[in-house]
Amino acid sequence: FNNEEIIDQVTENTIKKDNIYKKRGSIIEHLFGTIKRHFGYTNFLTRGLESVNTEVSFICLAYNFKRMINIIGVKELITRFRGDS
Repeated sequence: FNNEEIIDQVTENTIKKDNIYKKRGSIIEHLFGTIKRHFGYTNFLTRGLESVNTEVSFICLAYNFKRMINIIGVKELITRFRGDS
């Protein structure tokens, strides 16, 4: 390796990492922002790993219901749950 090759490699790796962080910011950070701001959920109410895992599952379930309602609407969601065509 000479200095130019090393600089090019570092630059290429930096660009790749920037793209990864941008994708992460648009995918995952939105979820956590919604949970914190819209749900007002900033810390766990329970203690212990199993209990906290259950709590997180309920939070994710609520988030997913919110998303489904925003995407397809309440009437369509009820229709799909009932199995009506």
